[in-house]
Amino acid sequence: MMLRRQDNPRSAATGGDAAKSTRRGEPTGEGDVSLTADQIRLVRESYALISRAPTRYSDAFYYRLLLDHPFARALFPDDMAHQIAVFSETIDVLVENVVDLGRLHPELSALARRHVQYGVKPYHYAVIGAVLIDTFADILADRFTPATRQAWEAVYAETAGVMIADAYPAAAGLFDPGS
Repeated sequence: MMLRRQDNPRSAATGGDAAKSTRRGEPTGEGDVSLTADQIRLVRESYALISRAPTRYSDAFYYRLLLDHPFARALFPDDMAHQIAVFSETIDVLVENVVDLGRLHPELSALARRHVQYGVKPYHYAVIGAVLIDTFADILADRFTPATRQAWEAVYAETAGVMIADAYPAAAGLFDPGS
């Protein structure tokens, strides 16, 4: 199952006030994110380009993940078509709600608990984040600037931070998106 699209008038805005959190990527529990207006713009603009690339990023992501991290194969079904589609739709929802990722906390929490049942461990989140962001970097090449990477790292840190905190309370606060 994936994150659900929600009606969010703020997600259609191109910027706006980005709220603050206690630390970069660590949710305050009030629906705040640590993204700046510029980071929100970079995520949206880069995702628009990534989504129009000749190679579907979700296919490239899973190819790279399973090639570089064969242990991950056991976490997925034999037929990856549905998984690839759901993953892509989930990233769509994250980008649509990038102005207020806090709106997604209930869905992220439920998604995280399902991932525990699939065998996902807290350390897997760093692997997934690195592969996802590196996949985006490969697709955009020189258009994937250091600032764009930092913006995506902030989105992923927020998302993974919520999921780990809710599914693995003892591991909360240990997530480092750069590891």
